[in-house]
Amino acid sequence: MLGTLAAIIITILFFKSALDSGKNPVHMAIAGFLVFFIPALLWTYFLAPGFKDALQHDPSNTLLKLTANYAYIVVACTCSIWAWFRIFRN
Repeated sequence: MLGTLAAIIITILFFKSALDSGKNPVHMAIAGFLVFFIPALLWTYFLAPGFKDALQHDPSNTLLKLTANYAYIVVACTCSIWAWFRIFRN
């Protein structure tokens, strides 16, 4: 749920920034979504299973549980913000 909201916000941010800068807003919105989605997907399929495996051995570790469930949002938002600055703040 939080990942979906973050992806929508990032897509809207790229769309509105493209309108303000005179670039194609549809292409920039798609680029913003992909810049969010690809790191989130890579994190989910390559790094999160290790965290979830560790949770099976220590289910009371709250920090590890939060990392396993929500770190992909932080990673994807960081990549999206970096790309936004590279595209729109030149």
